[in-house]
Amino acid sequence: MDGHFLEATGLSRAFGGINAVAGVDIAIGPRDLLCVIGPNGAGKSTLVGLLSGAIAPGAGELYLDGERMTGRRMHEFCRRGVARKFQGTNTFLTMTVRENLTVAGLGVAPYRGSPMPEPDEVLEEVGLADQAGELASHLPHGERQWLEIGMAMMCQPALLLLDEPAAGLSAKDAQRLVRLIHRLRERCAVLAIEHDLAFVQSLACETWVMHRGEVVRKGSYADIARDEEIRRIYLGKGAAHATH
Repeated sequence: MDGHFLEATGLSRAFGGINAVAGVDIAIGPRDLLCVIGPNGAGKSTLVGLLSGAIAPGAGELYLDGERMTGRRMHEFCRRGVARKFQGTNTFLTMTVRENLTVAGLGVAPYRGSPMPEPDEVLEEVGLADQAGELASHLPHGERQWLEIGMAMMCQPALLLLDEPAAGLSAKDAQRLVRLIHRLRERCAVLAIEHDLAFVQSLACETWVMHRGEVVRKGSYADIARDEEIRRIYLGKGAAHATH
Protein backbone atom coordinates (compact mmCIF):
# COMPACT_ATOMS: atom_id res chain seq x y z
CA MET A 1 0.00 0.00 0.00
CA ASP A 2 2.37 2.66 -1.35
CA GLY A 3 5.12 1.61 1.07
CA HIS A 4 3.06 2.23 4.20
CA PHE A 5 3.06 -0.36 6.97
CA LEU A 6 -0.19 0.95 8.41
CA GLU A 7 -2.94 2.63 6.42
CA ALA A 8 -6.37 3.55 7.75
CA THR A 9 -9.22 5.53 6.25
CA GLY A 10 -12.29 7.01 7.89
CA LEU A 11 -11.55 5.57 11.32
CA SER A 12 -14.40 6.44 13.65
CA ARG A 13 -15.61 5.38 17.08
CA ALA A 14 -18.39 6.81 19.23
CA PHE A 15 -19.15 6.21 22.90
CA GLY A 16 -22.60 7.08 24.17
CA GLY A 17 -23.34 9.16 21.10
CA ILE A 18 -20.11 11.18 21.41
CA ASN A 19 -17.61 10.87 18.57
CA ALA A 20 -14.30 10.01 20.25
CA VAL A 21 -12.65 9.59 16.83
CA ALA A 22 -14.37 10.93 13.73
CA GLY A 23 -13.19 10.04 10.24
CA VAL A 24 -9.42 9.97 10.76
CA ASP A 25 -7.18 9.00 7.85
CA ILE A 26 -3.63 7.95 8.67
CA ALA A 27 -0.72 6.30 6.87
CA ILE A 28 2.50 5.29 8.62
CA GLY A 29 5.58 4.10 6.76
CA PRO A 30 8.77 2.42 7.96
CA ARG A 31 10.78 4.59 10.39
CA ASP A 32 8.16 7.35 10.46
CA LEU A 33 7.97 9.37 13.67
CA LEU A 34 4.66 11.07 14.48
CA CYS A 35 3.43 12.82 17.61
CA VAL A 36 -0.27 13.47 18.29
CA ILE A 37 -1.24 16.20 20.74
CA GLY A 38 -4.49 17.78 21.89
CA PRO A 39 -6.53 18.53 25.01
CA ASN A 40 -8.04 15.88 27.26
CA GLY A 41 -10.95 14.22 25.50
CA ALA A 42 -9.62 15.03 22.03
CA GLY A 43 -9.59 11.35 21.04
CA LYS A 44 -5.87 10.63 21.18
CA SER A 45 -6.01 7.51 23.34
CA THR A 46 -9.01 6.20 21.42
CA LEU A 47 -7.04 6.62 18.19
CA VAL A 48 -4.16 4.59 19.63
CA GLY A 49 -6.68 1.98 20.77
CA LEU A 50 -8.03 1.73 17.22
CA LEU A 51 -4.53 1.47 15.72
CA SER A 52 -3.54 -1.30 18.16
CA GLY A 53 -6.71 -3.37 17.89
CA ALA A 54 -7.70 -2.66 21.50
CA ILE A 55 -10.82 -0.85 20.27
CA ALA A 56 -12.90 -1.93 17.30
CA PRO A 57 -13.84 0.90 14.92
CA GLY A 58 -17.45 1.85 14.41
CA ALA A 59 -16.57 2.78 10.84
CA GLY A 60 -13.53 2.88 8.60
CA GLU A 61 -10.90 0.46 7.37
CA LEU A 62 -7.43 -0.42 8.65
CA TYR A 63 -4.65 -2.35 6.91
CA LEU A 64 -1.28 -3.59 8.15
CA ASP A 65 1.26 -4.28 5.46
CA GLY A 66 -1.58 -4.65 2.97
CA GLU A 67 -3.66 -7.04 5.09
CA ARG A 68 -7.11 -5.94 6.21
CA MET A 69 -7.21 -5.84 10.02
CA THR A 70 -10.48 -4.01 10.65
CA GLY A 71 -12.24 -5.55 13.65
CA ARG A 72 -9.46 -7.98 14.54
CA ARG A 73 -8.29 -8.43 18.11
CA MET A 74 -5.30 -6.80 19.77
CA HIS A 75 -3.11 -9.92 19.90
CA GLU A 76 -3.48 -10.25 16.12
CA PHE A 77 -2.22 -6.69 15.69
CA CYS A 78 0.74 -7.48 17.94
CA ARG A 79 1.59 -10.59 15.94
CA ARG A 80 1.45 -8.48 12.78
CA GLY A 81 3.98 -6.02 14.15
CA VAL A 82 2.14 -3.42 16.28
CA ALA A 83 3.41 -3.01 19.84
CA ARG A 84 1.88 -0.60 22.34
CA LYS A 85 3.23 0.95 25.50
CA PHE A 86 0.27 1.94 27.64
CA GLN A 87 0.04 5.07 29.75
CA GLY A 88 1.80 4.42 33.04
CA THR A 89 3.79 1.23 33.44
CA ASN A 90 2.68 -2.37 33.09
CA THR A 91 5.46 -4.75 34.09
CA PHE A 92 5.81 -7.99 36.07
CA LEU A 93 7.01 -6.52 39.36
CA THR A 94 8.08 -9.82 40.96
CA MET A 95 10.25 -10.77 37.96
CA THR A 96 13.69 -9.48 37.12
CA VAL A 97 14.22 -6.94 34.38
CA ARG A 98 15.64 -9.61 32.07
CA GLU A 99 12.75 -12.01 32.83
CA ASN A 100 10.23 -9.30 31.91
CA LEU A 101 11.78 -9.01 28.48
CA THR A 102 11.97 -12.77 27.99
CA VAL A 103 8.26 -13.21 28.79
CA ALA A 104 7.35 -10.41 26.38
CA GLY A 105 9.37 -11.96 23.58
CA LEU A 106 8.07 -15.48 24.08
CA GLY A 107 4.51 -14.29 23.61
CA VAL A 108 5.12 -13.03 20.08
CA ALA A 109 8.26 -14.61 18.61
CA PRO A 110 6.53 -17.79 17.32
CA TYR A 111 4.28 -15.63 15.16
CA ARG A 112 6.84 -13.15 13.81
CA GLY A 113 8.80 -15.64 11.71
CA SER A 114 12.18 -14.84 13.27
CA PRO A 115 14.04 -15.74 16.48
CA MET A 116 13.29 -13.78 19.62
CA PRO A 117 15.72 -10.88 20.15
CA GLU A 118 18.38 -11.36 22.79
CA PRO A 119 17.06 -9.73 25.98
CA ASP A 120 20.49 -8.44 26.97
CA GLU A 121 20.89 -6.70 23.61
CA VAL A 122 17.54 -4.97 24.05
CA LEU A 123 18.44 -4.01 27.62
CA GLU A 124 21.63 -2.43 26.32
CA GLU A 125 19.61 -0.52 23.76
CA VAL A 126 17.18 0.90 26.32
CA GLY A 127 19.89 1.61 28.88
CA LEU A 128 19.05 -1.05 31.46
CA ALA A 129 21.92 -3.51 31.00
CA ASP A 130 23.24 -2.86 34.52
CA GLN A 131 19.81 -3.55 36.04
CA ALA A 132 19.18 -6.86 34.22
CA GLY A 133 19.11 -8.93 37.41
CA GLU A 134 17.09 -6.52 39.53
CA LEU A 135 13.41 -6.99 40.29
CA ALA A 136 11.21 -4.69 38.25
CA SER A 137 9.62 -3.47 41.48
CA HIS A 138 12.98 -1.98 42.52
CA LEU A 139 13.26 0.29 39.48
CA PRO A 140 12.40 3.99 39.73
CA HIS A 141 9.56 5.29 37.57
CA GLY A 142 11.72 6.40 34.65
CA GLU A 143 13.51 3.07 34.39
CA ARG A 144 10.20 1.21 34.47
CA GLN A 145 9.27 3.26 31.40
CA TRP A 146 12.46 2.07 29.67
CA LEU A 147 11.67 -1.49 30.73
CA GLU A 148 8.20 -1.41 29.23
CA ILE A 149 9.57 0.02 25.99
CA GLY A 150 12.14 -2.78 26.00
CA MET A 151 9.34 -5.32 26.44
CA ALA A 152 7.58 -3.81 23.43
CA MET A 153 10.78 -4.03 21.37
CA MET A 154 11.04 -7.75 22.21
CA CYS A 155 7.90 -8.11 20.07
CA GLN A 156 9.94 -7.01 17.02
CA PRO A 157 7.48 -4.26 16.09
CA ALA A 158 7.21 -2.53 12.77
CA LEU A 159 5.18 0.14 14.60
CA LEU A 160 5.62 1.18 18.23
CA LEU A 161 2.71 3.08 19.83
CA LEU A 162 3.55 5.17 22.91
CA ASP A 163 0.74 6.51 25.11
CA GLU A 164 2.05 9.57 27.02
CA PRO A 165 5.56 8.11 27.47
CA ALA A 166 6.92 11.24 29.19
CA ALA A 167 4.25 11.30 31.92
CA GLY A 168 5.85 11.60 35.34
CA LEU A 169 9.40 11.86 34.01
CA SER A 170 11.92 14.45 35.12
CA ALA A 171 13.23 16.84 32.46
CA LYS A 172 16.47 14.83 32.35
CA ASP A 173 14.68 11.51 31.91
CA ALA A 174 12.38 13.04 29.27
CA GLN A 175 15.41 14.06 27.21
CA ARG A 176 16.86 10.60 27.65
CA LEU A 177 13.58 9.24 26.30
CA VAL A 178 13.79 11.54 23.27
CA ARG A 179 17.21 10.08 22.43
CA LEU A 180 15.90 6.53 22.92
CA ILE A 181 12.94 7.11 20.60
CA HIS A 182 15.22 8.42 17.87
CA ARG A 183 17.40 5.31 18.23
CA LEU A 184 14.37 3.02 18.08
CA ARG A 185 13.18 4.82 14.97
CA GLU A 186 16.09 3.23 13.12
CA ARG A 187 14.29 -0.11 13.61
CA CYS A 188 10.59 0.73 13.50
CA ALA A 189 8.03 3.50 13.05
CA VAL A 190 6.97 5.32 16.23
CA LEU A 191 3.71 7.12 17.03
CA ALA A 192 3.47 8.92 20.36
CA ILE A 193 0.62 10.80 21.99
CA GLU A 194 1.78 13.32 24.54
CA HIS A 195 0.89 16.34 26.70
CA ASP A 196 4.45 17.45 27.59
CA LEU A 197 5.07 20.15 24.98
CA ALA A 198 8.77 20.52 25.73
CA PHE A 199 9.10 16.79 25.07
CA VAL A 200 7.15 17.11 21.79
CA GLN A 201 9.32 20.01 20.72
CA SER A 202 12.47 17.98 21.44
CA LEU A 203 11.21 15.10 19.31
CA ALA A 204 11.30 17.52 16.35
CA CYS A 205 8.92 15.44 14.24
CA GLU A 206 5.65 15.71 12.36
CA THR A 207 2.94 16.71 14.82
CA TRP A 208 -0.84 16.33 14.56
CA VAL A 209 -3.38 18.17 16.67
CA MET A 210 -6.64 16.42 17.56
CA HIS A 211 -9.81 18.11 18.79
CA ARG A 212 -13.23 16.53 19.30
CA GLY A 213 -12.15 13.36 17.53
CA GLU A 214 -10.78 15.05 14.42
CA VAL A 215 -7.27 15.86 13.24
CA VAL A 216 -7.42 19.65 12.87
CA ARG A 217 -3.77 20.49 12.13
CA LYS A 218 -0.73 18.72 10.71
CA GLY A 219 2.83 19.99 10.41
CA SER A 220 6.07 20.48 12.28
CA TYR A 221 5.81 21.32 15.95
CA ALA A 222 7.33 24.73 15.20
CA ASP A 223 4.64 25.50 12.62
CA ILE A 224 1.85 24.36 14.92
CA ALA A 225 3.23 26.32 17.86
CA ARG A 226 3.15 29.49 15.75
CA ASP A 227 -0.53 28.98 14.94
CA GLU A 228 -2.32 31.41 17.22
CA GLU A 229 -5.57 29.45 17.26
CA ILE A 230 -3.80 26.21 18.14
CA ARG A 231 -1.69 27.91 20.80
CA ARG A 232 -4.73 29.45 22.43
CA ILE A 233 -7.15 26.53 22.24
CA TYR A 234 -4.98 23.40 22.27
CA LEU A 235 -1.50 24.15 23.54
CA GLY A 236 -2.37 26.42 26.43
CA LYS A 237 -0.26 28.93 28.31
CA GLY A 238 2.88 26.83 28.13
CA ALA A 239 3.02 27.09 24.35
CA ALA A 240 4.63 30.50 24.20
CA HIS A 241 7.41 29.36 26.49
CA ALA A 242 7.88 26.06 24.63
CA THR A 243 8.54 27.86 21.33
CA HIS A 244 11.54 29.81 22.67
